[in-house]
Amino acid sequence: MGKKLSRIIKWVFGLLLISLFAFLLLNEFNVTTLTTLTKELISNPGLLFAMVIGYTCSFLLRGLCWRLLVDRTISMRVYLAGIFYSLFFNHLLPFKGGEAVRMGVLAHKQKGQWTTSIQSVVILRAIDLFWLGIFAMIGAELFGITVSTTFLLGMITLCLVSVLILILYVRKKANAGFLYKQFAMMKKLVNSPYMVLIFLISCLSWIAEGIVVYSVAGFNHHFAYLDAMWVTALSVGSGVFQLAPGGFATYESVMSFSLHQVGIGWEEAFSIALVTHAFKYAYSFVAGLVAFYLYPLRFQELRSFMKKKGETS
Repeated sequence: MGKKLSRIIKWVFGLLLISLFAFLLLNEFNVTTLTTLTKELISNPGLLFAMVIGYTCSFLLRGLCWRLLVDRTISMRVYLAGIFYSLFFNHLLPFKGGEAVRMGVLAHKQKGQWTTSIQSVVILRAIDLFWLGIFAMIGAELFGITVSTTFLLGMITLCLVSVLILILYVRKKANAGFLYKQFAMMKKLVNSPYMVLIFLISCLSWIAEGIVVYSVAGFNHHFAYLDAMWVTALSVGSGVFQLAPGGFATYESVMSFSLHQVGIGWEEAFSIALVTHAFKYAYSFVAGLVAFYLYPLRFQELRSFMKKKGETS
């Protein structure tokens, strides 16, 4: 029931964001604005290089987080390959199958230890969402967007109660071997001596990713880096409502809205969102090639990882 409800919520919000994208496309899209912005970006190779370096650093830092959490004896190539495979498939498929591939890469390296790979990715994604939420709330406060304290406390309470119920259930069901094994591994990973460092590095990774929209939006506007962090947090967070490859349409809608909130007109905001997302699409396809170079896998193996999506989502 819970899984069905989450899918309904995802589709409702996803379709609403796609509807907003269609509205912006019909009413705010301007070819001249888009081509001018694209030419300005291409004519500034130094800035384009900074975008590539900053975006790459964000993934290197996430790979380091993963390595610190799981096993430092495993080469960084494996962790980075898993993240790049995930990025590639998330931009290729309408669902987030990339996460299952990311888990599969580590499980493949560890000779089938899926428990570790599943729980490590779940923990790291939770940390990512934590920082995205922090940046989103800070930005909302600075821009005068009211965030209900009651709502936030309610969500935190709901999460804590859910975790408590899960703990009690696992302890009561002595024969629930699989679930208990998953919980035990998660507890072990969460108690990592590097957890504080992992949180800090994860924060830095999102700060590094902010350079992409900062570079594109900063051409003709007064655009602070904190603005870029807020826009990035909301845009990436919209991925939970992804209905198209790479979150196409949902990403543009949320980014256009957030850019408009910091004082950029809808027409320019929409063009900035399109250019920013186009850059990330192009990067993801190159990342797929890099992933195959770092840790080559057969198509059959990658496909088998994605078949486990239903088990890991």
